[in-house]
Amino acid sequence: MPEIRFTQLLQTPLNQILKGLGDAKKVKTVKTTDTIAHLTGKMECFKIRTMPVLDANTGQLVGVVSLVDVAKVLTPRNTKLPIEYLSKKGFDMTQLHNANKEMGKKTVGEVFNFDLKPAFIVWTEVLEEAIKQLIHRDENGRRNRTLVILDAGDRVVGTFSYVDALRIIRDGTGIGGFLDERTANDVLTSKVITLTKIECLQDAMFTFGGLFTHIPITTVKDGKIVIGIVDDVAAATLEHELLYEDLCDYPLSQMMTKVSDKNTVKPNCSIKTLIGKFVDGHERPTAILVGDYEGEEFTMTGIISYVDIFKKLLDFIDGLNNQQPGNN
Repeated sequence: MPEIRFTQLLQTPLNQILKGLGDAKKVKTVKTTDTIAHLTGKMECFKIRTMPVLDANTGQLVGVVSLVDVAKVLTPRNTKLPIEYLSKKGFDMTQLHNANKEMGKKTVGEVFNFDLKPAFIVWTEVLEEAIKQLIHRDENGRRNRTLVILDAGDRVVGTFSYVDALRIIRDGTGIGGFLDERTANDVLTSKVITLTKIECLQDAMFTFGGLFTHIPITTVKDGKIVIGIVDDVAAATLEHELLYEDLCDYPLSQMMTKVSDKNTVKPNCSIKTLIGKFVDGHERPTAILVGDYEGEEFTMTGIISYVDIFKKLLDFIDGLNNQQPGNN
Protein backbone atom coordinates (compact mmCIF):
# COMPACT_ATOMS: atom_id res chain seq x y z
CA MET A 1 0.00 0.00 0.00
CA PRO A 2 1.19 3.61 -0.55
CA GLU A 3 3.17 5.13 2.28
CA ILE A 4 0.93 7.11 4.61
CA ARG A 5 1.53 8.95 7.84
CA PHE A 6 1.40 6.83 10.95
CA THR A 7 -1.51 8.79 12.42
CA GLN A 8 -3.56 7.69 9.39
CA LEU A 9 -2.11 4.18 9.48
CA LEU A 10 -3.45 3.74 13.00
CA GLN A 11 -6.97 4.15 11.59
CA THR A 12 -6.35 1.75 8.70
CA PRO A 13 -7.89 -1.79 8.78
CA LEU A 14 -5.47 -4.66 9.27
CA ASN A 15 -6.46 -6.28 5.97
CA GLN A 16 -5.14 -3.20 4.19
CA ILE A 17 -1.86 -3.18 6.12
CA LEU A 18 -0.75 -6.79 6.41
CA LYS A 19 0.43 -8.39 3.17
CA GLY A 20 -0.86 -11.84 2.33
CA LEU A 21 -3.51 -11.78 5.03
CA GLY A 22 -6.04 -14.49 4.23
CA ASP A 23 -3.66 -16.71 2.26
CA ALA A 24 -4.57 -20.15 3.63
CA LYS A 25 -1.08 -21.51 2.88
CA LYS A 26 0.52 -18.95 5.20
CA VAL A 27 -1.76 -19.55 8.17
CA LYS A 28 -0.45 -22.19 10.56
CA THR A 29 -3.06 -23.80 12.83
CA VAL A 30 -3.76 -27.10 14.57
CA LYS A 31 -7.00 -28.94 15.27
CA THR A 32 -8.24 -30.12 18.65
CA THR A 33 -7.73 -33.71 17.43
CA ASP A 34 -4.08 -33.18 16.48
CA THR A 35 -1.51 -34.66 18.84
CA ILE A 36 0.73 -32.66 21.13
CA ALA A 37 3.69 -34.04 19.18
CA HIS A 38 2.20 -32.55 15.99
CA LEU A 39 1.60 -29.23 17.75
CA THR A 40 5.13 -28.91 19.15
CA GLY A 41 6.71 -30.11 15.92
CA LYS A 42 4.84 -27.46 13.97
CA MET A 43 5.73 -24.74 16.47
CA GLU A 44 9.41 -25.66 16.31
CA CYS A 45 9.52 -26.06 12.52
CA PHE A 46 7.88 -22.73 11.74
CA LYS A 47 9.21 -20.84 14.81
CA ILE A 48 5.66 -20.19 16.05
CA ARG A 49 5.21 -18.95 19.61
CA THR A 50 1.41 -18.85 19.63
CA MET A 51 -0.63 -21.45 17.72
CA PRO A 52 -4.35 -20.98 16.90
CA VAL A 53 -6.43 -24.09 17.64
CA LEU A 54 -9.47 -24.96 15.53
CA ASP A 55 -12.41 -27.19 16.37
CA ALA A 56 -11.90 -30.42 14.44
CA ASN A 57 -15.56 -30.51 13.36
CA THR A 58 -16.46 -26.90 12.65
CA GLY A 59 -13.08 -25.42 11.79
CA GLN A 60 -13.84 -22.48 14.09
CA LEU A 61 -11.28 -20.93 16.42
CA VAL A 62 -11.59 -22.37 19.93
CA GLY A 63 -8.33 -21.27 21.54
CA VAL A 64 -4.63 -20.61 21.27
CA VAL A 65 -1.62 -22.42 22.72
CA SER A 66 1.55 -20.53 23.58
CA LEU A 67 5.10 -21.66 24.33
CA VAL A 68 4.39 -21.05 28.01
CA ASP A 69 1.36 -23.37 27.86
CA VAL A 70 3.38 -26.09 26.14
CA ALA A 71 6.33 -25.78 28.53
CA LYS A 72 4.09 -26.55 31.52
CA VAL A 73 3.02 -29.93 30.13
CA LEU A 74 5.88 -31.00 27.88
CA THR A 75 9.50 -30.10 28.49
CA PRO A 76 10.77 -28.61 25.20
CA ARG A 77 13.52 -30.61 23.50
CA ASN A 78 15.89 -27.64 23.36
CA THR A 79 15.61 -26.90 27.08
CA LYS A 80 18.80 -27.14 29.10
CA LEU A 81 17.51 -28.91 32.16
CA PRO A 82 19.74 -28.93 35.26
CA ILE A 83 20.37 -32.67 35.02
CA GLU A 84 23.15 -32.71 37.62
CA TYR A 85 20.97 -30.77 40.09
CA LEU A 86 18.05 -33.14 39.50
CA SER A 87 20.30 -36.18 39.88
CA LYS A 88 21.41 -34.97 43.31
CA LYS A 89 17.73 -34.77 44.22
CA GLY A 90 17.32 -38.39 43.14
CA PHE A 91 15.14 -37.56 40.13
CA ASP A 92 15.00 -40.24 37.43
CA MET A 93 15.22 -38.56 34.00
CA THR A 94 13.68 -41.70 32.45
CA GLN A 95 10.46 -40.76 34.21
CA LEU A 96 10.39 -37.39 32.45
CA HIS A 97 11.28 -38.93 29.10
CA ASN A 98 8.44 -41.45 29.35
CA ALA A 99 5.98 -38.79 30.49
CA ASN A 100 6.88 -36.55 27.55
CA LYS A 101 6.51 -39.48 25.17
CA GLU A 102 3.03 -40.27 26.47
CA MET A 103 2.07 -36.58 26.47
CA GLY A 104 3.06 -36.36 22.80
CA LYS A 105 0.42 -38.98 21.95
CA LYS A 106 -2.44 -37.05 23.56
CA THR A 107 -4.55 -34.63 21.56
CA VAL A 108 -4.54 -30.87 21.92
CA GLY A 109 -8.19 -30.97 23.00
CA GLU A 110 -7.43 -33.50 25.75
CA VAL A 111 -4.56 -31.53 27.25
CA PHE A 112 -5.61 -27.89 27.05
CA ASN A 113 -8.69 -26.15 28.41
CA PHE A 114 -10.36 -23.81 25.92
CA ASP A 115 -13.23 -22.59 28.10
CA LEU A 116 -12.03 -18.97 27.94
CA LYS A 117 -12.54 -16.99 24.75
CA PRO A 118 -9.26 -16.72 22.80
CA ALA A 119 -7.76 -13.34 22.00
CA PHE A 120 -8.78 -12.42 18.45
CA ILE A 121 -9.44 -9.43 16.23
CA VAL A 122 -11.46 -9.13 13.02
CA TRP A 123 -9.37 -8.12 10.03
CA THR A 124 -11.49 -5.03 9.35
CA GLU A 125 -10.50 -3.58 12.74
CA VAL A 126 -7.94 -0.79 12.61
CA LEU A 127 -4.32 -0.97 13.75
CA GLU A 128 -4.95 1.17 16.82
CA GLU A 129 -7.51 -1.30 18.14
CA ALA A 130 -5.07 -4.18 17.66
CA ILE A 131 -2.37 -2.33 19.61
CA LYS A 132 -4.83 -1.56 22.41
CA GLN A 133 -5.78 -5.24 22.63
CA LEU A 134 -2.10 -6.15 23.00
CA ILE A 135 -1.91 -3.72 25.92
CA HIS A 136 -4.91 -4.99 27.87
CA ARG A 137 -4.96 -8.07 30.10
CA ASP A 138 -7.35 -10.96 29.47
CA GLU A 139 -9.66 -12.83 31.84
CA ASN A 140 -6.66 -14.76 33.19
CA GLY A 141 -4.85 -11.54 34.05
CA ARG A 142 -2.29 -12.13 31.29
CA ARG A 143 -1.46 -9.96 28.34
CA ASN A 144 -1.74 -11.69 25.00
CA ARG A 145 1.41 -11.30 22.92
CA THR A 146 -0.38 -12.46 19.79
CA LEU A 147 -3.91 -11.91 18.46
CA VAL A 148 -5.57 -14.32 16.06
CA ILE A 149 -7.02 -12.51 13.04
CA LEU A 150 -10.46 -13.58 11.77
CA ASP A 151 -12.26 -12.58 8.59
CA ALA A 152 -15.96 -11.68 8.38
CA GLY A 153 -16.81 -15.39 8.25
CA ASP A 154 -14.86 -16.15 11.45
CA ARG A 155 -12.15 -18.00 9.52
CA VAL A 156 -8.60 -17.73 10.87
CA VAL A 157 -6.69 -15.68 8.30
CA GLY A 158 -3.54 -14.77 10.23
CA THR A 159 -2.00 -13.62 13.48
CA PHE A 160 -0.75 -10.28 14.76
CA SER A 161 1.92 -10.17 17.48
CA TYR A 162 3.61 -7.46 19.51
CA VAL A 163 6.65 -7.96 17.25
CA ASP A 164 4.51 -7.25 14.17
CA ALA A 165 3.20 -4.08 15.81
CA LEU A 166 6.69 -2.91 16.81
CA ARG A 167 8.00 -3.41 13.27
CA ILE A 168 5.17 -1.31 11.85
CA ILE A 169 5.87 1.40 14.44
CA ARG A 170 9.61 1.43 13.70
CA ASP A 171 8.86 2.03 10.02
CA GLY A 172 6.23 4.66 10.80
CA THR A 173 6.18 7.94 8.86
CA GLY A 174 5.64 11.24 10.62
CA ILE A 175 6.51 10.04 14.12
CA GLY A 176 10.21 10.92 14.13
CA GLY A 177 9.55 12.93 17.27
CA PHE A 178 8.77 9.66 19.00
CA LEU A 179 11.18 7.27 17.28
CA ASP A 180 14.27 9.48 17.00
CA GLU A 181 13.89 12.17 19.66
CA ARG A 182 12.35 10.24 22.54
CA THR A 183 14.67 7.93 24.46
CA ALA A 184 14.48 4.83 26.63
CA ASN A 185 14.52 7.15 29.63
CA ASP A 186 11.17 8.59 28.46
CA VAL A 187 9.33 5.26 28.44
CA LEU A 188 10.96 3.16 31.17
CA THR A 189 9.31 1.93 34.35
CA SER A 190 11.60 2.82 37.24
CA LYS A 191 9.75 0.97 40.01
CA VAL A 192 10.61 -2.64 39.26
CA ILE A 193 10.03 -5.73 41.37
CA THR A 194 13.23 -7.75 41.40
CA LEU A 195 14.45 -10.95 43.00
CA THR A 196 17.97 -11.85 44.05
CA LYS A 197 20.33 -14.46 42.65
CA ILE A 198 19.93 -16.64 45.78
CA GLU A 199 16.13 -16.72 45.59
CA CYS A 200 14.50 -19.61 43.77
CA LEU A 201 11.68 -20.71 41.53
CA GLN A 202 9.13 -20.99 44.33
CA ASP A 203 9.97 -17.43 45.42
CA ALA A 204 9.16 -16.23 41.90
CA MET A 205 5.87 -18.15 41.83
CA PHE A 206 4.89 -16.84 45.29
CA THR A 207 5.86 -13.22 44.60
CA PHE A 208 4.11 -12.94 41.26
CA GLY A 209 1.42 -15.60 41.60
CA GLY A 210 2.61 -17.13 38.36
CA LEU A 211 1.66 -13.97 36.43
CA PHE A 212 4.88 -12.47 35.14
CA THR A 213 6.70 -12.17 31.85
CA HIS A 214 10.12 -11.15 33.14
CA ILE A 215 11.96 -10.77 36.45
CA PRO A 216 15.26 -8.86 36.77
CA ILE A 217 17.73 -10.71 39.00
CA THR A 218 19.91 -8.61 41.31
CA THR A 219 22.98 -9.31 43.40
CA VAL A 220 21.32 -8.21 46.67
CA LYS A 221 17.76 -7.51 47.85
CA ASP A 222 16.38 -4.25 46.39
CA GLY A 223 19.72 -3.69 44.70
CA LYS A 224 20.26 -1.99 41.35
CA ILE A 225 23.09 -4.18 40.08
CA VAL A 226 21.34 -6.64 37.78
CA ILE A 227 23.02 -9.80 36.57
CA GLY A 228 20.24 -11.33 34.48
CA ILE A 229 16.56 -11.72 33.71
CA VAL A 230 14.18 -14.69 34.02
CA ASP A 231 11.29 -14.98 31.57
CA ASP A 232 8.02 -16.84 31.86
CA VAL A 233 8.95 -19.57 29.37
CA ALA A 234 12.00 -20.54 31.42
CA ALA A 235 9.95 -20.60 34.61
CA ALA A 236 7.10 -22.57 33.01
CA THR A 237 9.52 -25.23 31.80
CA LEU A 238 10.64 -25.87 35.36
CA GLU A 239 7.03 -25.73 36.60
CA HIS A 240 6.38 -29.10 34.94
CA GLU A 241 4.40 -31.21 37.41
CA LEU A 242 7.10 -33.91 37.47
CA LEU A 243 9.90 -31.40 38.02
CA TYR A 244 8.52 -28.75 40.32
CA GLU A 245 9.00 -30.55 43.64
CA ASP A 246 12.67 -31.09 42.86
CA LEU A 247 13.19 -27.69 41.25
CA CYS A 248 11.09 -25.41 43.47
CA ASP A 249 14.28 -24.41 45.32
CA TYR A 250 16.35 -24.11 42.13
CA PRO A 251 18.24 -20.75 42.25
CA LEU A 252 17.03 -18.11 39.80
CA SER A 253 20.66 -17.31 39.00
CA GLN A 254 20.90 -20.74 37.35
CA MET A 255 17.87 -20.23 35.07
CA MET A 256 18.29 -16.59 34.07
CA THR A 257 19.53 -15.09 30.83
CA LYS A 258 22.59 -13.04 31.68
CA VAL A 259 22.63 -9.31 30.98
CA SER A 260 24.18 -8.53 27.61
CA ASP A 261 23.92 -6.12 24.72
CA LYS A 262 20.90 -8.11 23.51
CA ASN A 263 18.69 -7.35 26.52
CA THR A 264 20.00 -3.96 27.74
CA VAL A 265 20.08 -0.36 26.52
CA LYS A 266 21.42 2.92 27.88
CA PRO A 267 18.92 5.55 29.07
CA ASN A 268 19.72 7.85 26.11
CA CYS A 269 19.03 5.13 23.51
CA SER A 270 16.47 6.24 20.90
CA ILE A 271 13.09 4.51 20.73
CA LYS A 272 13.86 3.31 17.21
CA THR A 273 17.07 1.63 18.38
CA LEU A 274 15.22 0.25 21.42
CA ILE A 275 12.56 -1.35 19.20
CA GLY A 276 15.35 -3.07 17.30
CA LYS A 277 16.26 -4.94 20.49
CA PHE A 278 12.77 -6.44 20.52
CA VAL A 279 12.42 -7.37 16.85
CA ASP A 280 15.91 -8.03 15.45
CA GLY A 281 17.39 -11.46 16.08
CA HIS A 282 15.61 -14.62 17.20
CA GLU A 283 15.38 -13.95 20.96
CA ARG A 284 12.18 -11.85 20.80
CA PRO A 285 12.41 -10.52 24.39
CA THR A 286 9.30 -9.07 26.03
CA ALA A 287 11.31 -6.58 28.08
CA ILE A 288 14.60 -4.70 27.89
CA LEU A 289 16.65 -3.54 30.88
CA VAL A 290 17.71 0.11 30.98
CA GLY A 291 20.93 1.22 32.66
CA ASP A 292 24.67 1.39 32.21
CA TYR A 293 27.77 -0.66 32.76
CA GLU A 294 30.60 0.16 35.12
CA GLY A 295 33.19 -2.39 34.21
CA GLU A 296 31.27 -5.67 34.05
CA GLU A 297 28.52 -4.59 36.45
CA PHE A 298 25.20 -3.40 35.03
CA THR A 299 23.30 -0.87 37.13
CA MET A 300 19.61 -0.81 36.25
CA THR A 301 17.60 2.41 36.21
CA GLY A 302 14.43 0.79 34.90
CA ILE A 303 12.83 -1.71 32.56
CA ILE A 304 10.84 -1.35 29.33
CA SER A 305 8.24 -3.80 28.03
CA TYR A 306 6.61 -3.64 24.63
CA VAL A 307 3.46 -2.49 26.45
CA ASP A 308 5.33 0.58 27.73
CA ILE A 309 6.25 1.50 24.15
CA PHE A 310 2.67 1.04 22.92
CA LYS A 311 1.24 3.20 25.71
CA LYS A 312 3.73 6.02 25.21
CA LEU A 313 3.22 5.93 21.45
CA LEU A 314 -0.56 6.30 21.77
CA ASP A 315 -0.02 9.20 24.20
CA PHE A 316 2.34 10.79 21.65
CA ILE A 317 -0.24 10.37 18.87
CA ASP A 318 -2.92 11.93 21.07
CA GLY A 319 -0.61 14.90 21.52
CA LEU A 320 -0.14 15.22 17.77
CA ASN A 321 -3.89 15.05 17.15
CA ASN A 322 -4.56 17.73 19.76
CA GLN A 323 -2.13 20.03 17.96
CA GLN A 324 -4.09 19.81 14.71
CA PRO A 325 -5.98 22.97 13.63
CA GLY A 326 -9.50 23.01 15.02
CA ASN A 327 -8.59 20.93 18.11
CA ASN A 328 -8.63 22.80 21.39
